[in-house]
Amino acid sequence: MTAKKRFFLMRHARPQLPGDGRVYYGQTDYPLSREGLAEAEKVGSFLSGSIKFDCLYTSDMTRALQTAELAAPYLEPHVVPALREISLGKWEGKGYDEVRSEFREIYEARGVKFAETAPPDGESFVELQKRAVPAFESIMSRHESGSILIVAHAAVIWSITAHYFSLDLNDMFFFPQDYCGIHVAEESSGRLRLCRYNWSPALRF
Repeated sequence: MTAKKRFFLMRHARPQLPGDGRVYYGQTDYPLSREGLAEAEKVGSFLSGSIKFDCLYTSDMTRALQTAELAAPYLEPHVVPALREISLGKWEGKGYDEVRSEFREIYEARGVKFAETAPPDGESFVELQKRAVPAFESIMSRHESGSILIVAHAAVIWSITAHYFSLDLNDMFFFPQDYCGIHVAEESSGRLRLCRYNWSPALRF
């Protein structure tokens, strides 16, 4: 019987955002909030009693690193810079209303062609996918079997999920991704099977 190879793509816990939290933050390196630290610790406690991960990969951003350390404290994380969140360029740190007002033309264009349109000096989702998917493929190629935890960001995880399961990049907001939500994919015969989407410890695996 062939040993299973499962990938657990986990979004980081809640970050400490300025103001009311309604800001574009992309690659701005906010740490986890107090609530986020508690979330990640709770998930890690649950996972340690149900799943033994064989390897841990994480984005190089603080909120992902902190989540990874709490989710699987018994593993040394392998840091993968290509898994960092999408760059939002000149929108970083600005509020939703401020961006809508200051960058109205590009904001409206992004609303029409979300995946292909990048904020000024930032990345589009198409560009993000071109760095995130090869990074994930590199991780897959290193393992013959086992349970592999990957802690990253909503946009990164979505771009990987959309690629492997033939979803439209433009449909991201129709597929919720909660803080600490986990997508579970199993590789079989060279293909990936999506076992769970946005799974949480409240659901039995």
